[in-house]
Amino acid sequence: MTAAAVEPTRSGAGVPSTKEAAADNSSGSPTRVLPEARDKARHDAKYDKKKSKGKDADGEAGGDSDKEGGKEGKRKLTPLERCEKKIRAAKRATRSELSVSGGEWQKHGYAYDPKVLSADGLGDDIERISAKDVSVEEFIERFERPCRPCVITDAMEGWAANGEWTYDKLRARFGRHKFKVGSDDDGYAVRLKFNHIHHYVNDPAHMRDDSPLYIFDGSFGDKEGSQPLLKDYDVPKYFKEDLFRHVGEKRRPPYRWVVIGPPRSGSSVHVDPLATSAWNALISGHKRWALYPPNAGLTKPDLKPKGIGLDGESVTWFQRMYPKTRGKEWTEVRGFPKPMDCVQKPGEIMYVPDGWWHAVLNLDHTVAVTQNVVTTARFPKAWRMTKRGRPKMSAQWLKKLRTARPDLAAVAEAQPWRSEQSAGEKTSSSSSSSSSEESSDTEPDTDPAFVDANVAAMKLNRLFLGGCKAGGVVGDETLLEMARERKERAENDPASPKKKRAR
Repeated sequence: MTAAAVEPTRSGAGVPSTKEAAADNSSGSPTRVLPEARDKARHDAKYDKKKSKGKDADGEAGGDSDKEGGKEGKRKLTPLERCEKKIRAAKRATRSELSVSGGEWQKHGYAYDPKVLSADGLGDDIERISAKDVSVEEFIERFERPCRPCVITDAMEGWAANGEWTYDKLRARFGRHKFKVGSDDDGYAVRLKFNHIHHYVNDPAHMRDDSPLYIFDGSFGDKEGSQPLLKDYDVPKYFKEDLFRHVGEKRRPPYRWVVIGPPRSGSSVHVDPLATSAWNALISGHKRWALYPPNAGLTKPDLKPKGIGLDGESVTWFQRMYPKTRGKEWTEVRGFPKPMDCVQKPGEIMYVPDGWWHAVLNLDHTVAVTQNVVTTARFPKAWRMTKRGRPKMSAQWLKKLRTARPDLAAVAEAQPWRSEQSAGEKTSSSSSSSSSEESSDTEPDTDPAFVDANVAAMKLNRLFLGGCKAGGVVGDETLLEMARERKERAENDPASPKKKRAR
């Protein structure tokens, strides 16, 4: 390891002066680039922030200088050209396997097939209830405790979002604010200004994309530019209880998202993380849902098998896998249940209890807000999953519950580490959306502490192996898997300090 890679900050040292920098350069010594700076540079390059020379998002000369042409005849890009450039860059970042200039975002031609967005023949299998007729206590007994989904009506009256969350009004209020539209290959959020998104969803050429970009932003309530959205809706009465709030805003997992998507966008089949339940309030548009019960023994390989051309996109899953789940082999040979179908309409709230596999496809331009919750009725399973998947967070949670909810703290402390109930439970689920295989209606439940513990190893991997041949590079997923194996060996080793303390 070179000194340049690990050199600590010298006492009293700050940003070098111009003279010092010139002296260093004149000596002929190479400029030191710390790994953090190198990672930041790679990240900025994905967002078209760095390059002033070279090629733009489509491989055309010009880079990020916002100018075209050679030394003679330079011209500044028009606002529309800059907008298109940002959109192309976002497409390349969110789905690097597709060629933007090669037309691969439209290779399936789903935009030309009316059957893709047709709801003909779909059942209406989810019970609808009115918030005016069903009390909170009745809701708990009829839906929460038995873990049954439902569609709630008459619960969004008086929301400012009903009139303010249109594309035009959102552009007027948040045009310059950047919303998340996906993640890149390194897990960084890919963001676009709402001005650019407004153009994207109103451009006929972009709207021929098989699975379009769409907003799925879990940080809108934390950023100053988009926080006013929180005032435009109220949490429905059935979900006022939010047990994860006791963990604290900084430590708790992501739990609320604003979701704005054009036709054919959506979330591929997944299970929400940490045994959380979800409610999804639809402001405008129509969403198609397919749900599968948690007690059917379904696993990810069953619903997302390899070899049938799934690409992590919702529209592809509905075209290639969903029909199989209605066939005889699925129901009679394998013994799995058919999906429960539903088309959600504006002003309705979909309630999805924990453990239910579900997929969502936007049938037209949709605007929605969704949140994940843990309530008293579903606490035992959520505690087991959190204790196994987020041990540090669960310790803080238990500490707070001892004061705020001693009854639930007693339930948590009485549960064994392993039991028949938890034998088939998994702490996380792979899910997908129109922008990334690793995102979902609730985003991944990757433990931040776990990621932080391995980020140094990932950076060292990129630093020392990034210049090697492709066959010799160890990927981030490999490093994470190695860390998981080390953790499992440590937990199962009788000689480990944890085992000794248990004795």
